[in-house]
Amino acid sequence: MFETLMSKTFIILTFSLTLAWFGCMFAARLYDRALQMQDYPAVKKYTVWALIANIGAFILLMFMRGLFPLNMLLMGLFTASSGFSLGVYVAAYKDTAQKALALTVLTTFLTGLIAMYSGLDFAWLGKFLFIGLIVIVIFSIIRIFARIRGQRFMAVLGVFVFTGYLLFDFNRLAKVKAVAAANNWETALDFAISIYLDIINLFISLMNLMSSNN
Repeated sequence: MFETLMSKTFIILTFSLTLAWFGCMFAARLYDRALQMQDYPAVKKYTVWALIANIGAFILLMFMRGLFPLNMLLMGLFTASSGFSLGVYVAAYKDTAQKALALTVLTTFLTGLIAMYSGLDFAWLGKFLFIGLIVIVIFSIIRIFARIRGQRFMAVLGVFVFTGYLLFDFNRLAKVKAVAAANNWETALDFAISIYLDIINLFISLMNLMSSNN
């Protein structure tokens, strides 16, 4: 069981997305109750603690991703806390969240098929995607300190960037899947983290785009 790099990667990814889903659904109920009661301090408290847990788990995961099974436990904490953070989107924009989720699933499936079975090489996307990612990060930091326009444009850019990263990362996985030296749980975890982040950020970008349209 799980003898190939592909099977290792996808079992970790499935485990991670499942935990994120449960974390999101649990948080959505808490957020929904707090929003209905207009208990905004509670919403802020939930969000802050989820963010602290998410960042802390991710930092520890980066340093300990070679320590099995601690790396898997940290991956579980990271994905569950990131799912919890998404609960506020689901509670505030339920219909939009369902549409964004459907589009995210469809995009992930199609990019996986194209990147892994088309025979095309998407390595050339790397430098352009990195530039786009830097633009998104800088814009996000600026928005913390100043109220500026451009959210819709950045949401569109995010959709393109993270769709591109799905193509890029699935394509990387397809290239090394037959390399014996890469067939280990640490490499599978690295791929799972990358693809998981692509999926989550694509979902957030679609949510931002759809909510700005409304």
